[in-house]
Amino acid sequence: MPIKLLVWRLFMAFYWCVFVLLICGCYSNDGFEHIRTTNSMDYSSSWAIRIPMVHYSNLSDLHSLANRIADEAGLVNRGQIGGLKGHYLYIHNNTFFNQSGIKEHDLGKMQSSITELLAKHPSIEWSRQEVVRMRYKRSLQFKDQYFPSQWHLDNLRFIGHDINVTGVWENNITGRGIVVSVIDDGVEWTNPDILDNYSSEGSWDINSNDDDPMPRADEAGLNHHGTRCAGEIAAVPNTYCAVGVAYGAKVSGVRILDGPMTDSLEAMAFNSKMHINDIYSCSWGPDDNGKTVDGPHQLAQAALAHGVLAGRKGYGSIFVVASGNGGHFKDNCNFDGYANSIYTVTIGAVDELGDMPYYAEHCAAMLAVTYSSGQGMQRNIVTTDWRLGTGTGCTDKHTGTSAAAPLAAGMIALMLQARPCLSWRDVQHIIAITAVKHDVDDSDYYTNGAKYHHSHKYGFGLLDSWRLVNTAKVWKAVPWMTSWSTPIIHVGKQIPTSNNQLIEKYYVSKDEVGEVVTLEHVTVTVNLKHRHRGDLMVSLVSAQGTTSKLATARQHDRSSDGFVDWTFSTVRCWGEKPQGTWQLRVIDNGFDDSRGFLKDWKLTFYGSSMTPEEIQKRQRLVEEAASGKYLHSNDTPPCPPRPPLYAPQDVVSERTLKVLLLLGGFCLLVSIYYTVDVMFDNEANNEGSEDTAGGESQEETPLLSNKLAEEDQIRLSHILERGTKKGVAHDDRSKEVDHLAPRKHSTSPVDEKRRVEEFERRLRFAMEQSLYLQAQHLSAMDKFESDLTKATEDSLLTHALYKSRLEETNASKKSKVPLKGILKKPRGRSSR
Repeated sequence: MPIKLLVWRLFMAFYWCVFVLLICGCYSNDGFEHIRTTNSMDYSSSWAIRIPMVHYSNLSDLHSLANRIADEAGLVNRGQIGGLKGHYLYIHNNTFFNQSGIKEHDLGKMQSSITELLAKHPSIEWSRQEVVRMRYKRSLQFKDQYFPSQWHLDNLRFIGHDINVTGVWENNITGRGIVVSVIDDGVEWTNPDILDNYSSEGSWDINSNDDDPMPRADEAGLNHHGTRCAGEIAAVPNTYCAVGVAYGAKVSGVRILDGPMTDSLEAMAFNSKMHINDIYSCSWGPDDNGKTVDGPHQLAQAALAHGVLAGRKGYGSIFVVASGNGGHFKDNCNFDGYANSIYTVTIGAVDELGDMPYYAEHCAAMLAVTYSSGQGMQRNIVTTDWRLGTGTGCTDKHTGTSAAAPLAAGMIALMLQARPCLSWRDVQHIIAITAVKHDVDDSDYYTNGAKYHHSHKYGFGLLDSWRLVNTAKVWKAVPWMTSWSTPIIHVGKQIPTSNNQLIEKYYVSKDEVGEVVTLEHVTVTVNLKHRHRGDLMVSLVSAQGTTSKLATARQHDRSSDGFVDWTFSTVRCWGEKPQGTWQLRVIDNGFDDSRGFLKDWKLTFYGSSMTPEEIQKRQRLVEEAASGKYLHSNDTPPCPPRPPLYAPQDVVSERTLKVLLLLGGFCLLVSIYYTVDVMFDNEANNEGSEDTAGGESQEETPLLSNKLAEEDQIRLSHILERGTKKGVAHDDRSKEVDHLAPRKHSTSPVDEKRRVEEFERRLRFAMEQSLYLQAQHLSAMDKFESDLTKATEDSLLTHALYKSRLEETNASKKSKVPLKGILKKPRGRSSR
């Protein structure tokens, strides 16, 4: 036997001996105890047992037996396991809660002996040592550096004082598929917290007229506002800074606040990329100085109305606006035309404790509130910041209603992911019906005739992400909006001072309002004169007794302009019936007599054909949906068809259509020519094959020729006729067509030869006619192209002449004195 083979066999024998010894050692008592000791931390010092109840009719006897068995085993009986009769939990008191002071070998040996004792006990039917099972909290764990400081998302200091969004995230609702546009001073989209969620398709820079909304690094370092708002909405979960409310959504930027503001620029911003952007977040407005009365003008108002009708591919753009920060000036957001527009979602602010902060404004048009900064030691909003200037990319100093509006926009993005076909009015209805009445002192809340609670401080209440999303999931589209207006109600009366008030009443009948069965928004347009506008208080009392404070006293407003066609708005009558007597009340808090004069006023109702019974049904549905049972169900109502007002954008320009038409015509001519060419080429090949087939019978040749003659005469007659109509010169050979007529029993070789010659001549003639027709078409195309080029040159020349004349006209206008009343200073918009 070779030496190498012998060594190999000895090695294998030694290996198997060692293996067998190890196996035997593991299954010995000492080995078993070693294994138990090694894995002892996987076992708990507790045992579950079952005692049969057959012999024990009394539960007290059963409990006594369980206690005796526990004492015998040196264990403590922790009582019955849940509601399972006869099942008890035993623990080893010294090692159950603390095993650190015991050696692993001793612990394993002790547990093994107890397990064996219980298994052999005659009164125990079944026993098992408990195994430690690993269970994990199903909550999202973010690695962002400052996520623990984002109390508005998950408040661990004041439990419940947050937007209640973590449960929504755990159900995979993150805003995916939704684009939120931040209309502001720009968005630093290269920030790591924004880059992956940035939508370049939905962005635009109106100030610079390009597609990059990157903010300008100004000397004051104030152009960080839009970046902070964008981070609140859709900051990416990573390791950088913070997390957005809708961190699965996309965010775009519309840069407009870093330059002069005009009516047309606002209109452009509101409709910017409106079939890409779903929601527009606007944390700005007129100056919150307690004396300004301003809002969107003609073009911006038209853009808002157009956006809610045609935006988002027909379902309507969602405009979220901040209510304003003029509370310390006693300002009221009903003097802000953006906040009191029926087309916007007006959002106010509360602090970390849910109280109204010093800067927040009262408003009858307020839809809801959400969290923002407070005062003193209360925390601000942590969000993304710009990295230009002195910025670090992350901040904990975002404040005011500027911080509240983006949070609301993010929550609406979550709603739209759950149900993408919500209209702009559906969103308003869901907010009104789900907002939480949160304030401990709810004296300012008033429950109207439709069971909606509203506050001038908090709107319908605090936004709750869980309630919003679950309600959106099962929401059925509201009926079409209808409206009705009173005629202009002429008054022509003085406004009394002191404690007196001017009360004007107007009765609305059920027949007048038509399909406005229940109300949503109510607006009041007022014309009045007064020396000190800030002394006036205006309120509206609905037909069902709900009072809305439209205008409150403002000590800083000393304007003598009064109100000229100014429209106030209220949502406090939401869901009420319009019919009945309405009252307009005007109070003058000034001390000088005869200073105010009410000229006229007008009411406008916005609502739908929804009945009060249907409103109550929807209110009950909200409470059912709050349990979460519909979130993953298939009970979602089908989406309604897109409104007919939506007109898709043109994807092909007029010039492109002309080019495509020319190419199509050319391709058609080429295809006709190719078809005719192939057809006659095949016929010629068939004739040639007949000539080469000399061995065939003489009787088959005339039959084939006759068949070809019949088919070819029909085909070529159309070409000959077309050539005649086009003025094509005829060949004399066309007169000899009669020779081609088939003759019965024609077998003469001379006649057959003549037919073949005539067919060849006729084929050549057809080819000539085809080439002639093609030349005519090409000539016509050249002439069309020449005319098109000439027309383009004429158009460019005309445009150049017009531009030259326009420049001359503008140059002449510059030397003229500006007209009186023209606004010389652009209107400003302040960040909030």
